[in-house]
Amino acid sequence: MLKKISKILMISLISIMLVGCGSSNITETDLKSVSSTIEKSLKNMEVVDDSTLEDVYDLDLSLMKEHIVKQNDDGDLYALIKTDDTVKVKEQMKDYFGKVKEFNTAYSPERLEILENREEKEIGDTLIYIVAEDASDIYQDILEYIRVLLPE
Repeated sequence: MLKKISKILMISLISIMLVGCGSSNITETDLKSVSSTIEKSLKNMEVVDDSTLEDVYDLDLSLMKEHIVKQNDDGDLYALIKTDDTVKVKEQMKDYFGKVKEFNTAYSPERLEILENREEKEIGDTLIYIVAEDASDIYQDILEYIRVLLPE
């Protein structure tokens, strides 16, 4: 009897752990869907091409399994990055935003507060950065999308 109860508890614990882990990851195909969710709020977003990310912003794209970085003429920007090395990519993104800040200081000083109050989140192996006036609302939209996508 004790053996049976122990076995049931072990199976329950493993099931809970698997469900918890599964709901905290964004799959590669979902990255494009998350991008679409963001673009419901941010309009006229254009891809920042890989050569600009590497040559101008010194990002090492080899650390990224997949990435989407977009911006618009209003100064809104978002980055979705899947990586196995979140520590290094976070350091690079800190430098990236330092360069964006330098540009904004010279050309769009009114955007500095929005840049400083950006959303920086991590869901599983995905890093999310949002620079927009309503960045926290956009992040909540992402969470809602993920809840619909990966119901518990």
